[in-house]
Amino acid sequence: MEVRTRLSRRCAALALSLITTLLCAAPLRAVDPQLASAVAAIPAQEDNLLGGLPPYLPKAPISGKLSVAGSSAMNQLAHLWADGLRHVHPDAKLDVVMFESGQVLPKLGAGAMEIGLMSRPLTEKELKDGGVVAIATAKDVLGVVVNPQNPLEQLTMEQGIKILQNPDAPENPGAKTWGDVGVAGPLAKSPINIYGRSTGTGAWGYLVNRFLGDGATSRGGKDCNGYAQICEAVTKDPAGVGYLSLSLAPATQGKVLPLVLNTGEVVPAPKMGEAVDPRYPLVRQLFVVLKWEQGKPMPAMTEELLRYVLSRSGQEDAVKAGLLPLRRDEVLASRDALGWTGAQ
Repeated sequence: MEVRTRLSRRCAALALSLITTLLCAAPLRAVDPQLASAVAAIPAQEDNLLGGLPPYLPKAPISGKLSVAGSSAMNQLAHLWADGLRHVHPDAKLDVVMFESGQVLPKLGAGAMEIGLMSRPLTEKELKDGGVVAIATAKDVLGVVVNPQNPLEQLTMEQGIKILQNPDAPENPGAKTWGDVGVAGPLAKSPINIYGRSTGTGAWGYLVNRFLGDGATSRGGKDCNGYAQICEAVTKDPAGVGYLSLSLAPATQGKVLPLVLNTGEVVPAPKMGEAVDPRYPLVRQLFVVLKWEQGKPMPAMTEELLRYVLSRSGQEDAVKAGLLPLRRDEVLASRDALGWTGAQ
C-alpha cells in the first residue's frame, strides 16, 4: 500500500489531472472549486493518467540535505517532490535552486549540486563527457505562438526550420522575412522577430534540436524573462513569433499554431476541454541528471528521492505542477535505467 494515501491529495490529483489535460493555466493559479468538484466525480480521469504506476515504497529512513538545481520549468515540480518526500522522511530536506538547463552540467561537474534538473534531452556527448545519467521524470507540452494578426494558420516542419535557421548562414540560410515562409499581405516584408528565453534554456535547446537537429546553430532571439513576457511581446509585435510551455503560459497567449506533420496531417496544440493528441510532436521530457555509474552504490538521499519521483506519488506531483506524468512503461524504463527491478 502506498505510504501517502490521503483523500485530500487524491482529490487534488484528480482535479489537477484535468488541468493538465486542458493545459490552460499557470501552475500557481488556484484551482476552481467547482472544477475540482466536477473532476473528483470522475475517477477514471486519474486512472487514465496514473493507472498502474508503482507506489512509493521507501527503502530506508533518510535524513539530511540534498541540493537540487536546474531548469526553471521544473521549479514547482521540484518543490512538490521536496514536500512529498518530507511527509515520509521529516528529517530530509531538498534545497531547490533554479537557473537555466545549460548551467546544469558545469555545476554538476564542479560539485556545486548533487541533482540537476534539465528540460531537454542530453546528447550522447554530454552524457559521456559529463559522466552523468539522465532519468526521465515528467513531460511538458510546447507550442509555437504568433501575433493574432499573423495570417499564418499552421506551421509546417519546413517553415519551422526556416524560422529557426540563421538567416546570415553561408549555407542553408533561414528566412529573413515572413514572406520567406509563405506569408502574404502587409506582413510579407517584415523581418521575423523571435522572442524567447536565452539560448541556454531547455525549451530553446529542445526546439532547435527538434527542428534543426542535434548541435545545430540557430538564429538569435530577443531574450525574455519568462513565458508571460514572451506572450506579451508577441501580442504587441505583429512580426513576432515565440514559444511557450502550454502548462506554464498565461491564459492570454496570442495565437498558438497547429503543427503539420510530415504525413500532411494537421495537429493542433491542446485546447480547453481536449486531451493531448498523441501525434502532437512538441512534447518534451524533463530529466533528473546526476553523476553516477551503473552498478555502484547511490547515496541514500539521492536514491530515495528517485524512488519517490518514479512512483505514483511523484507522478501525481507532476500532474499537480501542471505537467504530464510519465506513462507506466516510461516510469519502468527510468527505473530499469537505475537497475531497479521487481519489488525494489
